[in-house]
Amino acid sequence: MPAPAPLADIPAPVRHADAVHHAILERVPFSRHLNPLNAPEARRAFLSGRVAAPPFRYLPLEEADALLAELDAAEPPRDHPAGALVGACMDGTRMMIEALRQRTEAAFDGLARAGGWYPDADLLALRFPASEEEDEPFEVTAQVLVEHLQAALAARAMEGWTIERDAVMAARVLVDGAKRLLRVHPDARFRQRDLQRLVVHEIDVHAWRTRNGAAQALRCFETGLPGSLATEEGLAMVAEHHTGLASPGVLARQAEVLQAIDLGRRAGFRDVYTDLAARVGPNLAWGICLRIKRGLARPELPGVYAKDSVYLAGMRQVERWLGQGGDLRHLYVGKVSVDDPVRQWLDQGWVRLGAVPAMWAEGRGPTGASDLSRPGSAAASWGTPPSAAPRPPSSSS
Repeated sequence: MPAPAPLADIPAPVRHADAVHHAILERVPFSRHLNPLNAPEARRAFLSGRVAAPPFRYLPLEEADALLAELDAAEPPRDHPAGALVGACMDGTRMMIEALRQRTEAAFDGLARAGGWYPDADLLALRFPASEEEDEPFEVTAQVLVEHLQAALAARAMEGWTIERDAVMAARVLVDGAKRLLRVHPDARFRQRDLQRLVVHEIDVHAWRTRNGAAQALRCFETGLPGSLATEEGLAMVAEHHTGLASPGVLARQAEVLQAIDLGRRAGFRDVYTDLAARVGPNLAWGICLRIKRGLARPELPGVYAKDSVYLAGMRQVERWLGQGGDLRHLYVGKVSVDDPVRQWLDQGWVRLGAVPAMWAEGRGPTGASDLSRPGSAAASWGTPPSAAPRPPSSSS
């Protein structure tokens, strides 16, 4: 990535483009257009055996043309380093808009290739030992979780953040940073350990990086630079393990997600589901297939929404980066990637450091190297070191 200019040298057209892009992310609920409106009904139809794939219905992105025109009209000068950065963020949003407008395998393939989301051979070769079955029941309601998250936001003085119940979700919880919003599926149930785990994952990583990014000169630090998605989810996975809150078997489940993404490029929903269900059971198989086939108009055909590969890929990247002496504070200047030249940006006065959550203090200070590569840690299970990672554009969950 090119070295940015000092704050005073960021041209007005670049700032304008950044503001326009941020306003679109604030205004448009992309996850509502990505996720099916009728997931429970579609699941019942699929499991009846009468259809090859669930008959998903979606909220059409009717303003797609207008959104693309708005982005085009605000196109920044890309010969300026800050303009190139903002322009790349806008390109990622353009690709998501096109995918949601077309809903074709080709459009989602372009999104995945631009993002570097397809798992490579090293990732696909990862295997993790089976862990003991989780015996804690799903007895915590969404309302209890909402109250717990509200208390956590208040304790961290995260003013302006709200929580919304949203049934049009493939996840149980997600953070929409541009809107300073946490979405919780009202019908979801949680384990007791999830209360604190989701505070760590959703607030102490996703929301916290958003808040610190809002203090920078450009709003794209608040919503995600190109290449930041793998770091975003990888850091959240590392945080779960660092605090001892990771769910048993999570790495093995994420490895199954990678296999499903790889198969889904060549197979339809039914074949992927059958393959998965034989190994992980019908409930997890459904959840994985829903996430990797969502957004597509024809889930019975080959094609995937491959974003979920970033969890394992990102965790491996973040652990290696920290293990090589990376400064954790640099990952909290906003939604940046481990590949971004944050130290250079700090020296040039282009960004500034922000607070780091207290959870990282136990076991290492905010500037220390990761302790996660020690024997017995999650990192000890990694196989071949990863090759240089591509840089995915910012995207919606």
